[in-house]
Amino acid sequence: MRRLRVKEVAQAKGFTMARLERAADINLKTIQAIWHDPRHNASLNTLDKIAKVLGVPVTELIEDVPEDAQQAPRKPKKVAEDSDNYPT
Repeated sequence: MRRLRVKEVAQAKGFTMARLERAADINLKTIQAIWHDPRHNASLNTLDKIAKVLGVPVTELIEDVPEDAQQAPRKPKKVAEDSDNYPT
């Protein structure tokens, strides 16, 4: 699974969403989607534009993450307070 690092890299370079949108000439809705959802399915063309503006290779904007790391943490099971009643 891949995870986009656009937000982290952009912030490290002093870019806001609005500044990145203007500099890369990419629709603000697209920038917002990438910024707020690291698993967003951005096109290679879009990532290439962003990488050029940020002065980094495209590979710096993409991170491989193991499948297990993508799963939401499980909620702990409730422990029955009364021994006759068990959670369902």
